[in-house]
Amino acid sequence: MRLSRFTAIVPDVGGVIPAVAFQRYTFVDRGSYEFADDVPPPPGLTQIASELTDRDLRVLSTRLLRLVPGDYLLAHHDSMHDDHQVEVVLDLSHAPTPGAEVRYRRGRGAVFFVVPSMPGAAAIVERDPTTQAYHTYISKLHPDASVLRLVMRLTDT
Repeated sequence: MRLSRFTAIVPDVGGVIPAVAFQRYTFVDRGSYEFADDVPPPPGLTQIASELTDRDLRVLSTRLLRLVPGDYLLAHHDSMHDDHQVEVVLDLSHAPTPGAEVRYRRGRGAVFFVVPSMPGAAAIVERDPTTQAYHTYISKLHPDASVLRLVMRLTDT
């Protein structure tokens, strides 16, 4: 299977994400961030991923992440799996944050795909069992930064 990755600008979907109660996750060797699980995905986003990957996909899980200055998610916090999933990362932030990236790598190897902070953009990445992702540190040099990302895991129907 050839792994693929895409970045696409999607229509304004910020208004379709419901208000959620965030929980704080802080485990120094894994990450520091706020999250809400099982957030309904925007209509049509799974279909876009299906069309771009030429696969019939369904949602496995969703997680809304909020990162503020000092927050991060390390690669070894990323959940592993045995199949070839698709991950969609939708940037719902109000403004771009310099250096706030999602990086994908295989095993402990080099980064093969970088998703910049770009409100309104969705990255679609086909992941094999060795693929890991991490969200880079949000610098305290940007005290008003707030990164909001919806992370969807998809699998074949």
